[in-house]
Amino acid sequence: MIKIEELKAICGDDDSMVEMLLNLYMEEYGQCDSVIQQRYMSDDLDGLFKISHELKGMFSNLCAQDAMTLAQIVESSSQAGTLPEESAIKDLCQEIRAINQQINTILV
Repeated sequence: MIKIEELKAICGDDDSMVEMLLNLYMEEYGQCDSVIQQRYMSDDLDGLFKISHELKGMFSNLCAQDAMTLAQIVESSSQAGTLPEESAIKDLCQEIRAINQQINTILV
């Protein structure tokens, strides 16, 4: 989950900046759980590496440490040429859905 207070502090307590970052995430990555699952099912290691690498950076920017760690697990495995374990994919997708719900609650 996103540590909102940390994110606000990084953004200088500027709620409009926080809202902009959250909207950007939703536009770019709001559906990435299904993208990850699709790439996993088709053994697309390059695609998994790319999306997990992007997510790792985005989650770092959003102060979502657990999600960043999960993305890093998928990134490392796919970069090494190994399909990540199914549990790693499920955990990452579950965390993405939880973050999406959190963001939707904040943006309403």
